[in-house]
Amino acid sequence: MSTLHYTVTPVDPAAHRFRVELRLDAAGHDPLTLHLPTWIPGSYLVRDFARHLLSIEAVDEATGQVIPMQALDRSSWQLGDVAERVCVTCEFYARDASVRAAFLDDMRGFFNFTSLALRPAGRDKAEVRVDLVAPQSVAGWSLVTTLAAVDVDERGFGEYRADDYWDLIDQPVAMGEAIETVPYRVRGIEHAFVLLGAHDADTRQLAIDLAAICNAQADVFDELPATRYLFLAQVADSGFGGLEHRESSVLQVPRNALPSAARVASTGKRDASYEDLLGLASHEYFHLWNVKRIRPAAVAESDLTGEAYFRDLWAYEGVTSYYDDLGLVRAGVINEQGYLDRLAKLATRIERTPGRHLQSLAQSSFDAWLKFYKPDENTPNAVVSYYGKGAQLALGLDLKLRLETEGRVSLDTVMQAAWQRYGRTETPVPENALAELAAEVSGLDLAEFFDFHLETTADAPWADYLGDFGIRALAEPASDDASIVRGRMGLILSDGAGPARVTHVLDDGPAQAAGITAGDRMIAFDGIEVGRELARQLARYPAGASLRVHLFRGDQLLVREMRLAGDAAPEWHLSIDTTADEAAHARRAAWLHRERGDH
Repeated sequence: MSTLHYTVTPVDPAAHRFRVELRLDAAGHDPLTLHLPTWIPGSYLVRDFARHLLSIEAVDEATGQVIPMQALDRSSWQLGDVAERVCVTCEFYARDASVRAAFLDDMRGFFNFTSLALRPAGRDKAEVRVDLVAPQSVAGWSLVTTLAAVDVDERGFGEYRADDYWDLIDQPVAMGEAIETVPYRVRGIEHAFVLLGAHDADTRQLAIDLAAICNAQADVFDELPATRYLFLAQVADSGFGGLEHRESSVLQVPRNALPSAARVASTGKRDASYEDLLGLASHEYFHLWNVKRIRPAAVAESDLTGEAYFRDLWAYEGVTSYYDDLGLVRAGVINEQGYLDRLAKLATRIERTPGRHLQSLAQSSFDAWLKFYKPDENTPNAVVSYYGKGAQLALGLDLKLRLETEGRVSLDTVMQAAWQRYGRTETPVPENALAELAAEVSGLDLAEFFDFHLETTADAPWADYLGDFGIRALAEPASDDASIVRGRMGLILSDGAGPARVTHVLDDGPAQAAGITAGDRMIAFDGIEVGRELARQLARYPAGASLRVHLFRGDQLLVREMRLAGDAAPEWHLSIDTTADEAAHARRAAWLHRERGDH
């Protein structure tokens, strides 16, 4: 099978345009059909990357004649009279600053090949060569990617290779004028945190913390399959998120979340935003095993032309979300109380989500394509996150296994079994495999446990076993302003100055009963202007008080009567129980520190 040859050129950074040429031998492939992916693995939403396609043309390379082309659907094209050698040229508009697509301006460029690279039907297993060309209109750019280099210059531009099309689309590319690489090693393998954009980060601390976290995650599987690994961190003023790849991940990082030696010196501890960044890196790194190699069959078998539905997405994103913060405490980056604080924060967020009473974890997994990535004003009432609630189920499962097998089996054991059975050989994982493996390796009958917690809307059993590990759990009304407004009125308000605009109205709360809706702007309570200290105004009313609310809906002034609830929204607090017995403390040490045994 002949080679596919792509050439990617940032042809006009000021106009945000990439040009992509695909050259291939087409003899014996008549007609030739080309597809552009509609979604990118790891982000479960049809994104229709073809909407950014500006032009497409196919040419017979021998004669220079244009080959007729017909669009088959929104992301597929078919060539007519196919020549021996064809060049298909596309231009794309690239201004999606997320981790999922393609971006180009006069300062930087980034792309996933799912956004730019056509896939010839029946040729996706052919070897791939890629020429990555430097922009002509701007100077001083360099390039970084995990693609295998063939012949590149000192700035990283030149020829690369990939095993096939599927290997190609798992290798993102970043380029620009401000790129700094922070190297470190894990189990002898080269790693780096690549800062894409201006920053003032304490890169030494960053390397130390990331090395510890990556080592802790590799210890779960006792094997590191990557030949090297890159975090490609897009540094900006705002935004937060990540996307996993086989030997890299792409992060969207707020500049102020990066570590600062000055801030640590003044406070004596890491910022919460930096801990969040480390948690994100820990999450994406765990995907190196769980998702990229322990891979759901629905994703592995997809051709990316349509959705890939499966009901155990929680086992991939939820389990990984459990291990991301667990990796921080095992690495020694945060202490036990810091970890418990993060667990409590997650529990509070799920507790405040009415949608947990409507959507099961299995349904949340299946509905990711329909709901999770398309949030609106009713999302809290209709959806529960398979990330968050999935992490809670993973926690409950881990502690249950440890307790009922007297420490012989844990979720670590289950993930190691998944790696040996599926990940090492990259065998697609059938649906419900993690639940079946947990029962198999533990010898426990877990059918009822999983059926109950996956197929019903019951709360995850995350707190059921904490006492056996020397941890106290307590939920009580919170004291912050947003929690007071949320609990007493049953709504969420926008941040910022100006009128108090309602963003979400929660099911079965006072605001919903009063007929208040998302988008309303509250201007007065009982004839008194709503001020910036809204929570303090509410505190002047007893539970059950009737409140006359003046608001604007569009340009119309309305009055609604609301009967206030009594308490602020609940908040969880977790702490170490110093009165617990030694067995409980020993269980906690084995869980949070594995072989280290310290606590």
